[in-house]
Amino acid sequence: MQFSHVNLRVSQLERAVAFYEKQFGLKLCRRLEADGCKMAWLRDAATPGFFLELSEGNVVRGNNHIAFITDERDKWYLQHQRERLIDREIRELGIYFMHDMDGNSIEVMPQTAIAALGGEGAAVSC
Repeated sequence: MQFSHVNLRVSQLERAVAFYEKQFGLKLCRRLEADGCKMAWLRDAATPGFFLELSEGNVVRGNNHIAFITDERDKWYLQHQRERLIDREIRELGIYFMHDMDGNSIEVMPQTAIAALGGEGAAVSC
């Protein structure tokens, strides 16, 4: 397992992109829509493979998540399924969401999901 990205739910995507670009020097890498949600990926120049994902929608406490990417998705999926941690899935991409003991959301995704969403391998190219 390795870190992939952190997701933040924002009320106005364009305003949020401009804020993170200006205030933290992040660079917009990708715009996409998945699961009915408009998103933007931003990254810094120093951390390959890791990005900030902004998702436009109703800002609700607990909607943010941290994501892990893995080459062993099926192994982890079976373990998390046995422990009844999985909350929801995006089956066509092999992505699933689970929670920790405090209800924090965690996304687990196979390497192939990044490519399907428009990235290159585990790294987000800018």
